[in-house]
Amino acid sequence: MILRMKFPAAALAASVVLGTPLWAQPLDEGEAARVDAVLADLGSPDEPGVAVGMVRGGEIVLERYVGLADMSNRIPLDADSRINIASNAKQYVGLMVLEMARAGTIDLDADFRTYLPDAMPLIEERLTVAELLTHTSGVRDVYDLWALTGITWYRERLRNREAMDLLNRQRELNFAPGSEYLYSNSNYILLAEMIEAVSGEEFEDYAAGFFDRLRMESTGWKASPGSIVPDIARAYGKYDGWLEDPATANMHGDGFLFTTLGDQLNWERQLQGAGSALSDAILAQSQQRPSDALPGNYGFGLEISDYRGLAEISHVGSTGGYNAYVRRFPEQDLAIVVMGNTTEIGVVALGRALSDAILADSYGEGPAYPTGPAVILARPANADVIGRYRTAGGTIITIVERDGDLFRDIEGRDPARLIHERGNLFEYETVEDLKIAFDRSETDERRFRIFYPGQAVATALTFPAPGDDDAAKRALEGRYVNAESDTEIVIAFKGANAFTMTKNGRSGDATLVSPDLIQWNNYQLRFERGEDGSVERLLVDSNRIRSVSFEPAPADAR
Repeated sequence: MILRMKFPAAALAASVVLGTPLWAQPLDEGEAARVDAVLADLGSPDEPGVAVGMVRGGEIVLERYVGLADMSNRIPLDADSRINIASNAKQYVGLMVLEMARAGTIDLDADFRTYLPDAMPLIEERLTVAELLTHTSGVRDVYDLWALTGITWYRERLRNREAMDLLNRQRELNFAPGSEYLYSNSNYILLAEMIEAVSGEEFEDYAAGFFDRLRMESTGWKASPGSIVPDIARAYGKYDGWLEDPATANMHGDGFLFTTLGDQLNWERQLQGAGSALSDAILAQSQQRPSDALPGNYGFGLEISDYRGLAEISHVGSTGGYNAYVRRFPEQDLAIVVMGNTTEIGVVALGRALSDAILADSYGEGPAYPTGPAVILARPANADVIGRYRTAGGTIITIVERDGDLFRDIEGRDPARLIHERGNLFEYETVEDLKIAFDRSETDERRFRIFYPGQAVATALTFPAPGDDDAAKRALEGRYVNAESDTEIVIAFKGANAFTMTKNGRSGDATLVSPDLIQWNNYQLRFERGEDGSVERLLVDSNRIRSVSFEPAPADAR
């Protein structure tokens, strides 16, 4: 019998429900016991929770519900509860695009504006459908663009229409199309708009018919922000008590898909050969990459990788209190689905723990990454390593000294104390097996390298200190504007390395971390100067947007 557990009023025993055996083949008793141990302390039946399922060999072998779908009315999560799976919706958009491609109505190697001619008219570069699918297009993330303007997107009644208005004003990309990988939700918003144009139907209507064919009758996008979702599981976060997620936005394509655990497990069964309206060829191709020539490991709305030596297909989705995770091990015919309506349960950690409970004996070695430096050098003095460093991805990491100890500081994260292990090698107090080694690069720059089992070594290089030239710092002052987003940034020098940054009327303290580089929260502001030393341009980087160009404007211009 399939395991189908609900928690309407009180936590039930992990191994028995009304005297009925929980587990059916193909899980054996040992596997069942290990999974029960993972799920034993999932959460309280009086708080928001999670829906967890597992499909193996085309059969549902786990379906469990813990917690409340609605705290106000004490409605439990159950088989009818519809949860927003956020970015896990991308796999279905990718599948729709693939089905159209195999039907010959679109070409993955064509510029997507072949089918959506009015989109992004100011971008001259060719942007292929495959580049959108794989996040290699360079199109900036619309949510980070909204944040740049000062809009808190989840509090607004935003739709694809507003997203397209902003994307259509973009004049530049993050990078040349096809040259790099950088995840951007804008790609799948554009794909949804393309699907609508090619199909001739409103996207949510086309998607409804698509899900009907897949026997996923409880899955779909809202037609508008005010549309009612039947049996909705409300989302919650815990901030000195429970608060309901305020999200009112209603985008299509990149996320915001409401579905039930049962529908998700039904889809996993189809992928494992239980019968589908889609051909075997489409099902197989949907779990691959559109092109191995493009960078990254992203496919049709899914990440294609390996986990501890096993081929893995996965994706995580998160928006406010909604969280979702799917991971597939195709060679083992195993799929795990986790869907939650709370920030308090880590769906990725839970999904990994469940796969470990089933597959621990199948794991191989995986990629061999060093867990420490090949040569241990002498311990450096604290004064020789404190300072700011930057990773290849642009993250600024500060090494500071407090009461004789070294700490790692990153903006927006808790500091981590570094405990000396031996020589130039330190370990993080907060993460077991995470090591950091200080030395110098081949060009004699100060650097550190981060080592962690199963993870490629990350390197960060120090960069020049700001110096004491106050005149050069005052030259950064001024008003800068970006026409692509209607954003104004005003920079004011306060003394030493302190600045005030005012973005569309909102002010905050910013720090000069290097000549012509200011950091403010998760924003990095890079100033480009002319031969006379005056600032000619300000470039802003933040998360999934790069080099957004701001031009100097006269102080009295409005």
